[in-house]
Amino acid sequence: MKQSLLGGIRTKLITSFLIVALIPLLLLSFINKQTTEKALTDNAKQALSAAANETANRIDAFIDGNLNAVRVEAILPGLARYLSLTPKQRDDSPEMKLATETLIRLSRKDMLNIISYSLLDLNGKNVLDTYTTPNIGKDESVEDYFKKPLETGLSFVSSMKRSPTIPDLITLFFSSPVRNAKGDILGVLRVSYNATVVQQLVTRETERAGAKSFAILLDENNIYLAHSTAPNLLFKSIVPLPLDVVIKLQQERRLPNYPVKELATNESKLKQALDNKQSDLITSLSATGNQVNLIVIARLKYKPWSVLFAQPLAVALAPVEKQIRDAMFLFAIIASVVTIIAFAIGQVLTKPIISLTNIVFQFTAGNLDIRAKISSKDEIGQLAKSFNNMALQLQTSLETLEQQVQERTAELLIAKEKAEDVNQKLEQLVNLDGLTQVANRRCFDGRLQAEWKRLAQEQQPLSLILLDVDKFKSYNDYYGHLGGDHCLIIIAQTVQQTVHRPADLVARYGGEEFSVLLPNTDLVGAIKVAESIQQAIHDQAIPHAKSDVKDIVTLSLGISSVIPTWDIKPDILIASADQAMYNAKQKGRDRYSTADFLPINTQC
Repeated sequence: MKQSLLGGIRTKLITSFLIVALIPLLLLSFINKQTTEKALTDNAKQALSAAANETANRIDAFIDGNLNAVRVEAILPGLARYLSLTPKQRDDSPEMKLATETLIRLSRKDMLNIISYSLLDLNGKNVLDTYTTPNIGKDESVEDYFKKPLETGLSFVSSMKRSPTIPDLITLFFSSPVRNAKGDILGVLRVSYNATVVQQLVTRETERAGAKSFAILLDENNIYLAHSTAPNLLFKSIVPLPLDVVIKLQQERRLPNYPVKELATNESKLKQALDNKQSDLITSLSATGNQVNLIVIARLKYKPWSVLFAQPLAVALAPVEKQIRDAMFLFAIIASVVTIIAFAIGQVLTKPIISLTNIVFQFTAGNLDIRAKISSKDEIGQLAKSFNNMALQLQTSLETLEQQVQERTAELLIAKEKAEDVNQKLEQLVNLDGLTQVANRRCFDGRLQAEWKRLAQEQQPLSLILLDVDKFKSYNDYYGHLGGDHCLIIIAQTVQQTVHRPADLVARYGGEEFSVLLPNTDLVGAIKVAESIQQAIHDQAIPHAKSDVKDIVTLSLGISSVIPTWDIKPDILIASADQAMYNAKQKGRDRYSTADFLPINTQC
């Protein structure tokens, strides 16, 4: 009876100590967790809101600046004088020369992003354009950037539109009415921008809003215009749109001509938040693998667009997880201390079990072979017997567990090696053009930046060849898209085989354009490579029945070379090579041309 009482005292002591010590601590930890989560969520919202509003302000500033610019540019007298002439009077007139020079000067203010400046007459006909070949004479009367300035008399910015002729080119148009001295509208000044300039305003520096944050731009139909982590969602709506709306947007070139089911995701909660003008929400997004995200919404002033900044909720609340781990560690320490105290008191009250307790301590210290001596058949003896059985089972379990850990570790190492191999292959796929199997534009841009920095440090030359397939549209129309794809594959592989150095990079620059990046190569060396490429394509003798250059496929090549410096951007190398390629086309195609302006002579 006494021994049973002593056992009850020991249990009650341990239980009482644990309840008194841990229950208040658990309650305080729960309250602190709730408070911390709210504070972290509020802080994350503030950071995301600041980033979203800053991005919205940047886009508004870009739109406002260009609306004001095109309004002021439309007042330039040379444009009105040209439009005031009859069509017969315009040809080769001094007014035409002045207007052309004016448009060219205006287009040069942003050579990287401005595609063209043009004048449209009152019938919507393109009568003057810096992008002359495809645009002059084109009827643009159905476009909103033509109709709106005539209706309102104000400058106008369009929605993002897909180019009808150039794959993957997204454009944004600014326009303003051109008036004479009496205030009569004579036509419209139209500026075509590459819409990537707006997309980059959204996608750059998203990490400033917090770790793993990302940005989204949606238009008034909730169509993705920009996405910093899932560009494959561009020009899809967040929820399916009505069929008549889809058809209308496709006619306006604001949606691709894909089946309706391929033009939308299913973010219904996000759609509801946008409709209700909410400023933030917490929901999962399919683009992040249905991970729960904290999302903040900012709206633009000049367009009915929305900027969204999001961050995985788990990332925002990561400090709470650390706090929980620290609390659990503290609980373990307190529980251990309380248990030791309870046992110490129990030893004072229950001397007969001290010996057995010592055995237990040695066992817990790592001496797994120790066993208690059974000297009686009372409770202590039964306890000693139970301990010995437990020790044997635990030792066996530990040995089994150790074996399992070793086997699991080996399996994890094998899985890790396989995952690294898959990641390497995925990295290669990301940097390859799916059709031609040469590097893609993403790979080219990254390599250009890296080589520019390296060669600026070493003060060694960097050359670039841009090449374009002559009359490729005619080729594509005559031989079909499969024939065009096959032609591009042959050209890409031929160029790849012609360029031998490991450091050189052949990439598909866009459509039927390819680029060859030549580090540590001056202009003379680049010309030799261009001649080799041109001869190799001639040797392929790919038939081209619709070419007015030759009866085989030919190339126009532009060559530019520079010694990079820190005060020159890589864009100048691309622009000069592109201009040289344009000169080669103007001189009759099937040739190469070097850049007239080479920044190699501009070193400070």
